[in-house]
Amino acid sequence: MPIRQPIFWTTTALLLFLSPVRAEERKDSVVGQVRTKSPGKAVLLSLLIPGGGQIYTQRYIKAAIIAPAELGLGYLAYQQHKLSVQALRQADTVKYHYYQDRRNTFLFWTAAVVVFSAADAYVSAQLFGFDQELQIELGPDRLGLRLALR
Repeated sequence: MPIRQPIFWTTTALLLFLSPVRAEERKDSVVGQVRTKSPGKAVLLSLLIPGGGQIYTQRYIKAAIIAPAELGLGYLAYQQHKLSVQALRQADTVKYHYYQDRRNTFLFWTAAVVVFSAADAYVSAQLFGFDQELQIELGPDRLGLRLALR
């Protein structure tokens, strides 16, 4: 008897692991074509064109905010750079360092807006087919005011 027990368990284990096990088959529940956007393309467009990723994901209001912010901060950094070069030619090191610091600050904020824009474009592309919008409601309740997110 002791010999048959290991053979039984070995055979049972082999049958379980080698037999094709079928799970419940998936039913086609897709009603229509789901529209998607490529997150990589959205990020690339966002990095190359100010507001490009937001336009690609059809978030036009965000594009109208992000594009001028990127361009405006970039322009301010350029202006400070020109002023720092002018101060260096005049041998005014105090003004040179002042304009250089302001230029670096504007470059930092430009980079921050670009990174934010790329991250926002990535998330918007991931959620592109998701039709539900976030709605905030503020209204009276039995005990006071009610704030609801839907």
